[in-house]
Amino acid sequence: CAAKCKYCDFNSHVGNLKEQEKYIAALCREISTSGERYKNICVDSIYFGGGTPTVLSAESLLEVLGTVRSVFDIDEDCEITTECNPGTVDVKYLKKLYRGGFNRLSIGIQSASDVLLKILGRIHKFEDCRECVKAAKSAGFDNISGDLMFGLPTQDMYTWGETLKATVALGLKHISAYALKIEEGTPFAIKGVSAADDDTSRDMYDLCSEYLSDMGYERYEISNFAKAGFESRHNLKYWQCIDFIGFGAGAYSCFGGRRFCNIADTAAYIKAASDNGAAISNTEVLSDFDKMSEFVYLGLRIQGGISESEFLKRFSTPIDDVFGAELDKNIKRGALIRKDDRIYIPDKYVYV
Repeated sequence: CAAKCKYCDFNSHVGNLKEQEKYIAALCREISTSGERYKNICVDSIYFGGGTPTVLSAESLLEVLGTVRSVFDIDEDCEITTECNPGTVDVKYLKKLYRGGFNRLSIGIQSASDVLLKILGRIHKFEDCRECVKAAKSAGFDNISGDLMFGLPTQDMYTWGETLKATVALGLKHISAYALKIEEGTPFAIKGVSAADDDTSRDMYDLCSEYLSDMGYERYEISNFAKAGFESRHNLKYWQCIDFIGFGAGAYSCFGGRRFCNIADTAAYIKAASDNGAAISNTEVLSDFDKMSEFVYLGLRIQGGISESEFLKRFSTPIDDVFGAELDKNIKRGALIRKDDRIYIPDKYVYV
């Protein structure tokens, strides 16, 4: 990243150019040697996640994408996303990415209030967000998403409402909205900064859902809103428990009934990936109950919830045989609805 935000506990840091070059080389080596482990796979979603991938040169990102293409069979309709923070790109940079195959951009907006952006430790102002979106559209990007945060220190309902209005005015196809969580070890936690209380966050969430719905965005997942046809294909895979492969320092994968993660320390990752073509640090074999639990609790994040017939197909057992008591309890109190093969959370309970 160009700078570390005060709320961030992701595996990211401010790096120098020499380390970036070594990291890209190690990352490409890890990807290029993975063909033996992952055979006959057609990839329909590729996601470059943060930190801030766009602090790297466009050539570096395209080198990584090219390596992926050389190893995997890529669907011609593949969704190829990179995260991006305002102030790290311009039209020339984004044109290189678009011409090289990237077709979706996820921009870290967070707030339309410059005061709140400064409190968060962001290095941009909201005007930079406008310029970033303008540059992206000029470069050819149509599928553009923006990330927002609510429940921030000193944030009130009016300020949050103004952020929603200003963000919608950018003409994005997709908006994500997440409540601030104070994570242990972050500058916010060390300084004793508090997020908004639950009731205020709930009110902000409700305002967000109602306003974005009025503006033509469907809430297809708890924190995600999209114009029709622009749901994040990549993130839906996580919520639907579809296998995914992660590359890079600290990256997680879930494939073939195993969950595993790479070494988080960048220097150690670079050495392991460069020397061995792999840098896996921990592996967990998922039990049948683990798989069933994750299918349910991740699937319930989606607007349409989970399919009873899909549960039966995947696990060869009716959902009531495993979670009958929990389902009955929550259906009776109105926290779940069961209808036409679907089990889902009603709108008034989504934030809960």
